Amino acid sequence: MIISEQDTSIVSGQPVFFPFTFIKKSEDRGSGKAGIITSNLREGKEFEQEPFRDDWIIIIVLASAFIYSTLSAFPGRLFHNIKAFLLFRGIGDPASRERGMFLQWQSILANAVSFSGTALFAYLTADYHSFYPNGLSGILFWIVIFGLLILLVLIRHIICILMGSITGAREVFGEYCATVHQSYQITGFILFLLTILLAYTTFPAPRFILNSGLFIVLTAYFMRVLRLLLIFLKHKISILYFILYLCALEFLPVLVVLKYLTDLF
Repeated sequence: MIISEQDTSIVSGQPVFFPFTFIKKSEDRGSGKAGIITSNLREGKEFEQEPFRDDWIIIIVLASAFIYSTLSAFPGRLFHNIKAFLLFRGIGDPASRERGMFLQWQSILANAVSFSGTALFAYLTADYHSFYPNGLSGILFWIVIFGLLILLVLIRHIICILMGSITGAREVFGEYCATVHQSYQITGFILFLLTILLAYTTFPAPRFILNSGLFIVLTAYFMRVLRLLLIFLKHKISILYFILYLCALEFLPVLVVLKYLTDLF
């Protein structure tokens, strides 16, 4: 016997289309309950991602802390020269311009960790202001800034060597080159401490820390230029030459890096 779709006869006490109608009613009842639940919900708020919370930052912080602790455990003139820079001592001291001091492992490590701290602080500043040039963010941003700092110091170092060879004032430019390295080491260490405050504390306010870092960078730069002036006066070199050398040693490397940044971003 064949039962047609129009047949409403009862089979075993249930309509022929009982499974289908039961499933449809169950679906309607479920969707009705879902509508009741969702009708009382309010639209949620979208939370922005908090700055200074990248996981890779802790790796750089721990590595930098280990290097700083290693440098402090070995004797040498590294920290003595930094103290002399802050107190404007040692101007004209031959020990401050030893040619091989930049190739010593202590100086290389100190420069590397200083560039790392400065680049990390620059990244946190950009992250706080949501400034990502050309979509560059995260650890890639830190790597680019780290490389640019190395390039900037390398250009200035080469200019010092060339100027010293051309003018015959190797002592003057050698001492100034040492001053450049000391300024970066001091700035990098202080910015490293500020980075720890930014990433792992809530006090003081991030804007205050960032402004403090900018003030420290400008202060260290002013001290470097002032020390260069004192070096020139110590060696009885004309102020006119000081202005010319300042343009060559300070402004030219910055212009080169800015030109590179313009092409990059």
